[in-house]
Amino acid sequence: MKKTALKKPIWLKMDEEALKKIIAELAEKYEAPQIGLILRDQYGIPTTRLYGKKLNQYLKEIGKGSHTELKNIEKKYENMKKHISENPTDKKAKHKFQKAQSRLSVIKRNIEKKRKK
Repeated sequence: MKKTALKKPIWLKMDEEALKKIIAELAEKYEAPQIGLILRDQYGIPTTRLYGKKLNQYLKEIGKGSHTELKNIEKKYENMKKHISENPTDKKAKHKFQKAQSRLSVIKRNIEKKRKK
């Protein structure tokens, strides 16, 4: 089932081309989550789905698509690895490290599957 665009509020006067320009400018400095917040707070755009596409689809069209979740989990993984090397008896941290390791491999595998499509 294909998702359709949400009904655009009457107070929103921006068209899709203007939105694409703004997203392209913001993509030079920020990641997708920050872009979404800026669009909401500064431009009054509650969601880009009003125009029929998600923010990541616009970023892919521009060529700025990134995997924010992967970056975040890699950062967490490295911090936990450092913590475990300094505190080898911390069993709870070891368990969380194993879970982070598993999650990292799952995310990487999913990204590879999407690239092959």
